[in-house]
Amino acid sequence: MLMTSLFWSRLHGGATHFPIAFMFASAFFDALGFYQSSGKRELKAAGYWLGLLSAVGCFGAVVTGLALSQWKIGGTGLLLRHHLAVWPAFALIIGLGTWRCLVRNNPSSRGFTIYLCVVVVACGLIGAAGFFGGEMLLGQ
Repeated sequence: MLMTSLFWSRLHGGATHFPIAFMFASAFFDALGFYQSSGKRELKAAGYWLGLLSAVGCFGAVVTGLALSQWKIGGTGLLLRHHLAVWPAFALIIGLGTWRCLVRNNPSSRGFTIYLCVVVVACGLIGAAGFFGGEMLLGQ
């Protein structure tokens, strides 16, 4: 049991870093592309691909996290707090990735502004989930 838990713990730790980093980098490049006049296309393209990679990578993070928590979606204490941030973040990241796929790099200015606001919320939720996940790890 301990070896299985250690395996999933390490796998989950590794699987979470890519979607987190990709989402934060996507937000950064999208914001730069939105506010800069030169290089706008390249910055938005980087944000687009990083956002899609984050959405795809989320599935590995979620599956390994569920295996680690013995397939419990809720929990108590820090696990519950972690999951209260993870599930909305997961839904937002998948929704953002789907939206970007549908509109490609041609969103309206208003649509992209709303998108950036939702990305900020998703990044905040990811940060909270990472904090509570780290607290669980350090508290062991």
